[in-house]
Amino acid sequence: MEEQKHIKDYIVDYLLDGEDEKRLDPVLVEWLAEDESHRKEFDLYKKIWEESHRYTESEAFDPDLAWEKVNKINRQKIYAHKYWKNILYIVSGAAASLLIMLALSFMGAFEKSSDMQVRMSADYGSRSEIVLPDGSLVKLNSGSEVVYAYDSKKKMREVNFQGEGFFDVSKSKEPFVIKTAGGLNVKVWGTSFNLQAYADDPIVQASLVEGCIELESGEEKLIMKPGEIAVFDKETNKIKQMKGVLSHSYGWLDNKLYMEDMPLSLVCKYLERWYDVKIMIQPGLGENIRYNGVIREETVTDVMDALSRLSNISYHVKGKHISITSK
Repeated sequence: MEEQKHIKDYIVDYLLDGEDEKRLDPVLVEWLAEDESHRKEFDLYKKIWEESHRYTESEAFDPDLAWEKVNKINRQKIYAHKYWKNILYIVSGAAASLLIMLALSFMGAFEKSSDMQVRMSADYGSRSEIVLPDGSLVKLNSGSEVVYAYDSKKKMREVNFQGEGFFDVSKSKEPFVIKTAGGLNVKVWGTSFNLQAYADDPIVQASLVEGCIELESGEEKLIMKPGEIAVFDKETNKIKQMKGVLSHSYGWLDNKLYMEDMPLSLVCKYLERWYDVKIMIQPGLGENIRYNGVIREETVTDVMDALSRLSNISYHVKGKHISITSK
C-alpha cells in the first residue's frame, strides 16, 4: 500500500470525479478499512469539499474574497510550541486548505491576476504550516515568513522567504524560485529540502533531502544533489558545501536541537526563537562554553536545566527574560 502521505492524492482524485464517475480507488478502500479514524477523516474531507463548491460558482465568484478565505484558513493553522507533539492534529486543517485551493485553481481563480499573493508567518514561540496554491507544502519554524506569488504571464512561481522552513515543492514545468533576504536565490524542481535563512544570521543554509535545487547569487552557483548541505556566506557572497548529518539540519520538525560543538550563544539564539524569550548571557560565556549532543525538552526551563547540568552555568527566569551566569 502507498504511504499515508500520498492518501490525499487519492482523496482529491475521488472528489474531482464527476458524480457519474465517482468510485473509490482500491488503495483508498484499503486505507479506509484500516481504522475507523480514517473513515471519519475521509468524511471530513468530503464535507470540506462540498462547502468549497460555493466559492467556484462563476456567477458568485469573488477572487478577492476567495483569497482572503484561503489566507484565513492558512492562518488558522498556527500552533503554539506546547502543542508540537500534537502535530498530526493539524493534518485535517492542512487538507482543508488544499481542497479549497484545488477547487479555486480548478475554476481558474489563481489566474485572474498576475499579482495575487499568499502570505504566511510564524511568530517566535510558534510554528505554522501552509499549502501553497500550486500544491507545495511549507512547514515554517519560529520567526519565519513566506510570501508566494504566481505570475500567469511569466509562468513563474516565486517565493520571498526569511526564517527557516521545510519545503516539499510540487513538480511542475513552471519554475519555482525562492528569494532570501540575504541575496541568495534558490531554483527548485519537485523537491524536498530545508532552508535556513534568518535575516539576522550571517549565513543561509540549504539541506537537500530529495530532488534537485540550484543556489545562485551573482556569479556564484551550485547545483545540489540529495543528501548534500550547502551554506551561503552573506558577507563574502560565496557558496560552498559543508559536511554534516542531513537529518540534524531539520531536527526542529521533531522538536530536537542537535549540538555539535555549538557555542552557548548560538544555543540561546535558537531558544529565543523557539520559546519567544530574551536571554542575556554573562560576558565571556557565550563563546567559551560549547555543547555536543541533542536536546529534546518540553519547556525552556527544561532546556536550561539540561544545559546547567552539562556546563558550569546557572540561570534565572523572570517572565520572558532569562539571565545566564557562571556558577
